Amino acid sequence: MPLLEIHGLTVRFGGLTAVSSLDFSVEAGALVALIGPNGAGKTTAFNVITGIYAPSSGSVRFDHQEIGGVSPHRICTHGIARTFQNIRLFRSLSALDNVRAALSGARRSGLLDVVRGPAWTAREQALEERARQLLTRLGLERLADAKADSLPYGEQRRLEIARALATEPRLLLLDEPAAGMNPSEKEALRSLVARLRQEFGVSIVLIDHDVAFVMNLCDRISVLDHGEKIAEGPPDAVRRDPKVIEAYLGSDAESA
Repeated sequence: MPLLEIHGLTVRFGGLTAVSSLDFSVEAGALVALIGPNGAGKTTAFNVITGIYAPSSGSVRFDHQEIGGVSPHRICTHGIARTFQNIRLFRSLSALDNVRAALSGARRSGLLDVVRGPAWTAREQALEERARQLLTRLGLERLADAKADSLPYGEQRRLEIARALATEPRLLLLDEPAAGMNPSEKEALRSLVARLRQEFGVSIVLIDHDVAFVMNLCDRISVLDHGEKIAEGPPDAVRRDPKVIEAYLGSDAESA
């Protein structure tokens, strides 16, 4: 059974239908993409999966449980994490503390948080060690003490991914991870995302407008246009789909 199952998802804002009768699924261990022109409904779909929006109709199931309309913090505890198109780091905190905050938020508070004795100290040290390990695995160990807003753009993107991984998700959603990156940064990110799937055993869904980046990374691609899915399949098939070429790829499809 798929890890994520979306059936008939529709999202309306007043008279505007942002997503219409979407069927979409993600298998465990998959690396898939949602692409399409601006306003196609991609980020709206992400926002429903992560609890920011409630569906107007339809079903969103994760690991066989209905999560449509569930609050974002509960979505996170179910095992779904995300990054955002516009980076949302704790900018005044260090890279290390950004990851520590996610680790702390992913666990339940208890008596140790009130009585801060040796056990609390040991747990905090373990959290810091885990945070440093995540930074190392994302290539950010040298920047652990730097403030988030002082990091170069590409490193901020990596830090946001590290913070998402700190919640130990089974499904990771990446919204425009390559936006604003130069070609060498995109290639490094492509290798990183492919490696994360293997090392963390996480399923990944990404949105990105860089067609070549998506085509050279993902197993399967779903294409949205005006809130409706117009194509789905492996990259080569999607690249050559007449509906996709007309709605999104244009005459450059063959060179993507």
